[in-house]
Amino acid sequence: MHQRRDSPGRDPRRELATSQLAIFDIDGTLTATNAVDDECYLRAVAQTFALEGADLDWSDAPHVTDRGLARWLCTRHLGRAPEPDELAELERRFVAILRAELARTPERFAPIDGARDILDHLRSRGWGVALATGAWGASARTKLGAVGLAAADMAMACADDAESREDIVRLAWRRAEDQAGARFDRVVSVGDAPWDVRTARSLGIPFVGIGAGPREERLRAAGARTVLPHLADRAAVLAALAAATIPY
Repeated sequence: MHQRRDSPGRDPRRELATSQLAIFDIDGTLTATNAVDDECYLRAVAQTFALEGADLDWSDAPHVTDRGLARWLCTRHLGRAPEPDELAELERRFVAILRAELARTPERFAPIDGARDILDHLRSRGWGVALATGAWGASARTKLGAVGLAAADMAMACADDAESREDIVRLAWRRAEDQAGARFDRVVSVGDAPWDVRTARSLGIPFVGIGAGPREERLRAAGARTVLPHLADRAAVLAALAAATIPY
């Protein structure tokens, strides 16, 4: 997809300035919301499909996205795929539960250290920035807004667009190129979970992991070569993006 022919009238100076793209996951990468997101999602699944939340396990799911997990859980526990209206109801319930939790316990919605500044800093250093999340768009925007991350002008793809993370990242990449009017010669994925590592490996693009302690260990075990504890060190982030390689 990144070998598309240049469009007429493209400014080569703009292409040079935007030849690098960083595609960021959201939960756990920009926002410290993994725990509250999982909890609210499971509550919504239990309510929508009359399933017991405590028994729901998605560790073997092939697509760890809001839509993909719904299909996996429904098929595994009910023996059938979810109906379109059930998916719509699940999304509605989930977003409502998430927003209620935000109103009740706003402290559970926080940015990863450095996240509020790093996206603008990267763009000021010649990097394009896009967002690719397995969350539904409404929940992603709720979490971004809750932590003070303005992303309305950024290319983004989410679970509304596709079921697999590979397709979501591809779409964010394409939207970023369309927005920039340029082809990116270097594209780096930034994420916090083993499935982010697998996605980067599948797409053949470099990867930077975000996590410390056990999370860093899981990322490295999954094949990540470059891992940062947070995003607060701007120089370290730029160096990691420049040096990152495809996961092994």
